[in-house]
Amino acid sequence: MNTPIPFSNGSAAARAHYATALHQLHSYVGDPIATIDAALADSPDFVAGHLFKGLALATMAERQFSPVIAGALDAARRHGEHANARERGLMAATQSMVDGDWHAACRALDAVLVDFPRDALALQVGHIYDFARGDALNLRNRVARVLPHWNADVPGYSFVLGMHAFGLEEMNEYDEAEGTARAALAIEPRDGWAVHAATHVMEMQGRIDEGIAWLTSREADWAPDNGFAFHNWWHLALFHLDRGDHARVLALYDGAIHPGPAPLLLALVDATALLWRLKLEGVDLGRRFEDVADEWEAKLDGEGGFYAFNDLHAAFAFAATGRAGALAKLERAMAQAAARDDTNAQMTREVGAPLVRAAGAFGRGRWDEAADAILPVRDIANRFGGSHAQRDILSLTLIEAARRAGRASLAKHVLAERLAAKPHAQWGRRILARIDGAAVAAH
Repeated sequence: MNTPIPFSNGSAAARAHYATALHQLHSYVGDPIATIDAALADSPDFVAGHLFKGLALATMAERQFSPVIAGALDAARRHGEHANARERGLMAATQSMVDGDWHAACRALDAVLVDFPRDALALQVGHIYDFARGDALNLRNRVARVLPHWNADVPGYSFVLGMHAFGLEEMNEYDEAEGTARAALAIEPRDGWAVHAATHVMEMQGRIDEGIAWLTSREADWAPDNGFAFHNWWHLALFHLDRGDHARVLALYDGAIHPGPAPLLLALVDATALLWRLKLEGVDLGRRFEDVADEWEAKLDGEGGFYAFNDLHAAFAFAATGRAGALAKLERAMAQAAARDDTNAQMTREVGAPLVRAAGAFGRGRWDEAADAILPVRDIANRFGGSHAQRDILSLTLIEAARRAGRASLAKHVLAERLAAKPHAQWGRRILARIDGAAVAAH
């Protein structure tokens, strides 16, 4: 079926605002929530507009937005007496989001896409939640299933290609992923997600110099006024960290990645993840980790236990700064989360809780305990979301914990993966030299 996207109501002006908001959501340029609010001000009964607002906010994966999401769903239902099939499907998906059942939400979104394969909102929200759930297969296949209904004559096609590129990369189909990302950017150069997909390919293949050139040469496309820019800056910092250029990494951190308190947890996660990697490298961080830990602690009452992937990064910040009380409070929130019957409960039980214990053990200098806690979880950690590049923090922490515990064989065993995947990168060779140096010193 090649059906246009239908609306049950809403003025022509409201629908025009919807189209603008959708483009802003795809491109991360502009404020889609402010734009859809303008649509709702024009047409308060605009069912699709209320659903857009709820689902767009759901992609933030933060508890703070839950009341607004629930309110948007209620408004859609109040005005939804004549809602069409697409809108009813989006209501079902939004209800599952409110219930915390992210798996059911993604199934509901796919049911919408069966009949409305050009519903770019359903596609993007599903894509983001495939990422949040660590479902690499559907990160690729959800997009592949609708691709026959898209082409270069359909507005938004470039963004669909960008999503497909990222799914291909997370399925380790690197050549096709890079080619698809470049095809997306040939249509829309300001697609930060497509830039990001090609960047991931270069990261996973250890193409460090090429990755730096890729991001810096395209900076004018992905950086200005882009809500996703912090993450591409983070990738640029990782390339420089591989080179061992710590001064450049810290300059990027201070100037672009975390120049002030993070407005969203997505950005705070990146700041934390970069600092933890620098800590593993033995870099003097000044008060940077204290500042980040302050931010996590201020959000703990609201966000603790909502999403295990975020919780782990809070734990890294607390472990790095010796905040035993905050870490204990986080673990209590996660224990409560694990007792519930929703998607995050499973993530917390299987992945988040043991990794938070590992982070705490590492912070207390209990190297064996940290390594032993990470070992059985690392290979299933996709279950709590994130990308290959983000979850690399687990391997780096395991290697360093094993090294400090005097378990050189284990450290080298895990490091061998990195050396095989990125034979020309410097980071792995630096780690190997540290392991060998520690082994020599021990004897």
